[in-house]
Amino acid sequence: MVVTQMYAHNEVVRERLHSMLAEAAAERQALRVRALSRADRRAERAQRQLERSRRAAVRLRNELAAEQRS
Repeated sequence: MVVTQMYAHNEVVRERLHSMLAEAAAERQALRVRALSRADRRAERAQRQLERSRRAAVRLRNELAAEQRS
């Protein structure tokens, strides 16, 4: 009887531990997904800024060339 109760208690503890580990893994995964989403948005924003900067550089280069021709 005591052995059966002990085994049942160990099984409950084992299941709880497994559940806690699975929950922790799911939380870590959710954090990684959110971090990757933020990084993706930052990368997209940086890409747009780079494109704006390149267009501005071309525009300024063209303005300078036009001034030098005048």
